[in-house]
Amino acid sequence: MITTILVYAGIPLVLLLAWINGANNAGNVIGVAVGARSISAKRALQLAFIFEIVGAVLLGHYVSTTIMRGIIDPAEISREILVIGVLIIASSSTIWMFIATYLRVPLSVTQAVVGGIVGFGLVTLGVNGVAWSRLVSILFSWILTLLLAVLISLLLYKLYTTTLLYVRSNFTLLSLFSSLLYTCIAITLLLVTSSIDNLLLSLTMSLLAPIPLITLYTRVIKRTMSRDHYEARYSINKHLLLVSASLAAFSHGAHDVGASAGLLQLLLFSNLTSNVENLAESNVSKIVLLVSGFTIALGMLKWGYRVLGTIAERITPLTPESGFTAQLSAAFTMLVVTRMG
Repeated sequence: MITTILVYAGIPLVLLLAWINGANNAGNVIGVAVGARSISAKRALQLAFIFEIVGAVLLGHYVSTTIMRGIIDPAEISREILVIGVLIIASSSTIWMFIATYLRVPLSVTQAVVGGIVGFGLVTLGVNGVAWSRLVSILFSWILTLLLAVLISLLLYKLYTTTLLYVRSNFTLLSLFSSLLYTCIAITLLLVTSSIDNLLLSLTMSLLAPIPLITLYTRVIKRTMSRDHYEARYSINKHLLLVSASLAAFSHGAHDVGASAGLLQLLLFSNLTSNVENLAESNVSKIVLLVSGFTIALGMLKWGYRVLGTIAERITPLTPESGFTAQLSAAFTMLVVTRMG
């Protein structure tokens, strides 16, 4: 009875963690686009709201599974202690995220939750109860993500700005835009569908599916494009930045939903059965991913402006070119890490 009460008390607490996660990380997702003056903060938050949910539902199960059972084995912990542990992890992470958001400091909720899980595992299971090899790989991925994002951003910015120097016509601008957009969508689809057993089918879907969307989008841009080459180039850069911002929201939803969805699944599973040993074979449901992703997106939409200004204005002044390359490199790096779980 007490455990059931704790489970029902823990559900809104975990969702509150998801909400404050969205509020805190709005700057990381769309701050670059707003900082480059390519879109208003209101429109950017609305755009992020959509792609956060899509990313959470399509790719969120990888990190969620790691949070649920990849660092410690919940089957070795009693149902009552497991529920209490989830409450402690969620409450401590939520408090820390609220403080960071109030101070307008961007912070990763995944790091807070992973730290809480490790601490809980040490207390309940001892040193041998923590999957240290898995933890080391997680820590390494955090460092690798930062270094790769910086390196890719530098190389991409140099390549992109150099290419623009040789672009003299609006037709070439549109061709460049179409090529970059196609690459972004195709790679994203490949990461989403790569779990399909038939690799040929996955590649075919990824290569062919973007074509209708790109054709339609390019025609819309062409009708509104200025005849002045420099104005047209600025317009293309703004559209590319919107694409990269959408991809950043998608990758954030795919990665960070795991912190709340993994904990929420643990609570729900503990309430449905007293045999926690079945957790070793259970998966995170799409409903849990949807609810967690929606809550993250809602927090971003309602309170994301607090940290948004830090990324948009206070760190580095951005142009559409630098904003696009920075956002794109970070998004793709995060997607790859997310796909690895």
